[in-house]
Amino acid sequence: MAEFEVKPDTENADGAAGTDPVWADISENSYWVLPAVQEILDEQPQLKFSVEDVYNACHAGTATLWVAEEGFVVSTGETDQFTGDRTFILWLAWTMNRGQNCVFKYYDFFAKAAKEMNFKTVETRTPIRRLEPHLLAQGWTLDTVVYTREL
Repeated sequence: MAEFEVKPDTENADGAAGTDPVWADISENSYWVLPAVQEILDEQPQLKFSVEDVYNACHAGTATLWVAEEGFVVSTGETDQFTGDRTFILWLAWTMNRGQNCVFKYYDFFAKAAKEMNFKTVETRTPIRRLEPHLLAQGWTLDTVVYTREL
């Protein structure tokens, strides 16, 4: 498990300690984020990207690193080629201790951020089927299930 210390200031404008995730610079947090990304990749070998791909996407601004006291989320976006609708994607999520329901805990924060950036929907993708009943119970809808088979 990757060890980390959250560096960004998490105080709200009123000076109260904040609990929402905050934007973070990948280069300043790579010492703990990148080993955690590798942990995700080791647990989900079907993922096709590398640790370097995540770093480069965050560094280039095509993905965003958000940190919270429990861990981090990397978000990105997609534009539908037919409708032009933009989707805010919660691409990667990692916590020090599993089972903290961070998707639900921080959903309002990410929904507000996505709306402010003119996204139409929020999406998350996972091969972990046991999350489905929890997501559906929290108002998410199942859009697509993708099955692949090597040739």
